[in-house]
Amino acid sequence: MNWALIAANVVVFILQKSTRVEEYLTLDPGDPVLFSFIGYQFLHGDWLHLISNMLFLYIFGNNVNDKMGHVGYLGFYLAGGVAAGIGHMLTSFSPVIGASGAVAAVTGAYLALLPLSRVTVLYWFIFIGAIEIPSVFLIMVFFLKDVFYQFSAGATMVAHMAHISGTIFGFVICAILLAVRLLPRDHFDIAALLERWNRRRQYHDVVAGGYDPFTPAPKRGKRTAPDPTFDKIQDVRAQIAEAIAHQKLPEAAKLFMELRSIDPQQYLSRQSQLDIANQLTHEQRYPQAADAYEQYIAKYPTADNLAQIELMLGIIYSRYLKQYATAKKHLEIAARKLVGRQEHALATEELAKIELPAAGA
Repeated sequence: MNWALIAANVVVFILQKSTRVEEYLTLDPGDPVLFSFIGYQFLHGDWLHLISNMLFLYIFGNNVNDKMGHVGYLGFYLAGGVAAGIGHMLTSFSPVIGASGAVAAVTGAYLALLPLSRVTVLYWFIFIGAIEIPSVFLIMVFFLKDVFYQFSAGATMVAHMAHISGTIFGFVICAILLAVRLLPRDHFDIAALLERWNRRRQYHDVVAGGYDPFTPAPKRGKRTAPDPTFDKIQDVRAQIAEAIAHQKLPEAAKLFMELRSIDPQQYLSRQSQLDIANQLTHEQRYPQAADAYEQYIAKYPTADNLAQIELMLGIIYSRYLKQYATAKKHLEIAARKLVGRQEHALATEELAKIELPAAGA
C-alpha cells in the first residue's frame, strides 16, 4: 500500500501539471470543500516538493504499513492528512497542497511504533558518506523546526501547522491503538518502553524505602538452619535486577549465567528474561541465548510476542547451532502465528533454506 500511495502521488502530480485538477483539489480554508481534504494531499508545488515528501514516505511508511496492514494503513494515512488540513485551517487562511501532513502522521506513527530504530542518512560535506542516526532524533529535529517557524515572527510559504498536527495525530493515535492492543505489540514500541521505565521506577522506589523484595518474610515458630545456596540465589537475583534497572545488560547476562549455574531451574520476570535472551544473542552466545528463549516460552506461554520468539529461536538453531530439526519446529510455529508480512516472509525463507539440510540431518 505504501508503494501504491507513492505511485498515486506521482500520477496526480503529472496530471496536475497538464490539467486544471489543482483548482478543484486545493484545500482553501476560506472555502473548504469536503473532497479537498483528501484531494489536496496528492498535489505538490514542484518536483522538489514531491520528491522530498515521497522520500520520507518511503523511509518511514513501509514499516508502519507492515504494522497496520494495507487497509488500516490507507485509512490512517488519509485520516492523518485530514487532521493536518484541519490543523492548518485553524491557524491560516492560505490555501494548502501537499502530502506533508499525511507523511508527518506516518512519522508520528513511526515514533510510537519503532522509537529505537535507526535510519541511514547520506551526507555531503567535503566527503560523501552515510551515517546511521536514531530515527527519533531525525523526526524530532523536523518537528521542532516546524514548531519554531510556526510560532516565530517570520512568515514562510510552508504549512508548518499541518506538519505539527499530522505528527501529533500519528503519534497519539498509534499510542492509543497500542494501549488497547488494536496494533500488534512488541518489546520495542513506545508502550513497552514506558512499561519498562515504570517497572524500573517502582523498583527504585521500593529499594529506596528500605524494602528488599528478594528476601522472604521469616516464618514464626519454626527454626531452620540457614541455606547458603538460597542466600546466594537471592543475592544474584538482586544484582541482576539492579543491573537491568541501570541498563547494564552485559553485566546482567553474566550474572544470569551464574544464577543458572547455581540452579538451572531459575528464571526471571517476563521482560527481564527476554532482555537477557536478547543480550546473549547480541553477544553471539547462541546456545545460552536459545536456552533463555526456550525458558521464556515455557514459563510465559501466554505472552503476546511468542511468535517473534519462535522466529528468533528458529534462526538461531538454523544459522548458528545447525540443529535443523529443532529449527524447523520453531519456524513452522512462527510461520503459522506471525501476522507481519516481513516477519512471515523471513520465517518462510528460513524454512526453505533448511529443508535440504534437515532432510539429511
